[in-house]
Amino acid sequence: MKAKLGYALHTLVGPWLLLPAIVLEVVAFLQRGMPWRGEGMWTADWFAVVLFILGPVSAGVAAVDAARLTRPGNIHLVLSVPRPERVYLRAALWTAVPLAAAHVATIAVALLVGEVRQPSAGWWAIMASASVQVLAIFWYVALGSALGRFASPLVAGLLGAVSSFVLNYTLSNAFDSDQQFRLLKFGGATITLLGRTYNLAYLGGQAILLSLTALLLVTVRLRARSGLRIPSAAGWAAACAAVGLLAFGPALFPNNRQVDVPVPPDVCVGDAPQICLFDEHRRHSGLVVPQVQQLMASAKEKGYHALVPQRVVEQSRTYIPSGPDVQRLWLPAEVYEQGQLPVELLVESLIAPWHCHELRPGVDPMSVDLDWQAYHSRYFSLFMTWMQIAGHRLDRPVPAEFRVLNPAEAQAMVEDFQRCELDGRG
Repeated sequence: MKAKLGYALHTLVGPWLLLPAIVLEVVAFLQRGMPWRGEGMWTADWFAVVLFILGPVSAGVAAVDAARLTRPGNIHLVLSVPRPERVYLRAALWTAVPLAAAHVATIAVALLVGEVRQPSAGWWAIMASASVQVLAIFWYVALGSALGRFASPLVAGLLGAVSSFVLNYTLSNAFDSDQQFRLLKFGGATITLLGRTYNLAYLGGQAILLSLTALLLVTVRLRARSGLRIPSAAGWAAACAAVGLLAFGPALFPNNRQVDVPVPPDVCVGDAPQICLFDEHRRHSGLVVPQVQQLMASAKEKGYHALVPQRVVEQSRTYIPSGPDVQRLWLPAEVYEQGQLPVELLVESLIAPWHCHELRPGVDPMSVDLDWQAYHSRYFSLFMTWMQIAGHRLDRPVPAEFRVLNPAEAQAMVEDFQRCELDGRG
């Protein structure tokens, strides 16, 4: 094995790609304060963003190695063996295997650092997501290897990198909100994913198509004619089969990569109010719980006893708690990225009636029967009342008319919001 490694390092570019790949993984690991810590699904999705760069680069490098094997002076060494595709396969593996190992190791270390014990998405789903990302690395390398067999090293490198970069957009459409099956859509989440899990049928479809097309691409045969390298009949068949699978295979699989799992949080502390957070957010309890308790204590001290609920319950992407004596809690990005919970953001999360249909994502504001001016005036009146309770001064202008409410008025407004009577018309 030592001899094979030495030979690969002296004759191939692919093994050396591991070094910049590790740097890329470390940069992704440390970026934005590691907000994914604690969440299993967010952790797996977060590191998929590395593939957006690593994929095209690995394709370009694999293309260079394949081109060097088939350039004049070397091509006879490939075509003269019984199974010439094995030569390309071995060269491709020297690129793909170290990259895949480094990527899996990074995700594993991230899960350990985040102390993920019981991910809400399930361990099997997280392992399936990581496996699909590994298959994607092999797919990019196989694509580069197939393209590199028919060009000079310089042209092959550019062709492999540019082609895979273009495919990143056409087969992932990362900025397309439409629910469609995308072969190269692997995640890259930048916000919490609690309340969602993976659609295993979607991941299975990606795994099948990535595996089949990678095998077809890496086995493309070529032949030399008049100094040119062209696919053999079997090579054309393999290439056409791969293109056909990429074009028509997605129609066989579901469109939604994630599915909703609206379950309530399961870690509760304290009393009057009881504060409930998700287990995967337990690392934030030392920040969140004291601030909520202090805010509620201030409300009691200043006579706003009716504003103190029995329970403060964290909401997820799909679970929105509601009901009497319940206030919702949404952790903003500052909690994950900076370890801070600004008072105004805490207050906003506690009073915003997100459970109401009128405020749900995707609802056209013009399509609902709601006096928005009246709602904003009431909302900011309640908001500024809570800010006065907290003794906190707002550093930005209030975008609506408001007045500080007395305890009875504040209680009535909270009850209205609970019933989704948002503009006061009943």
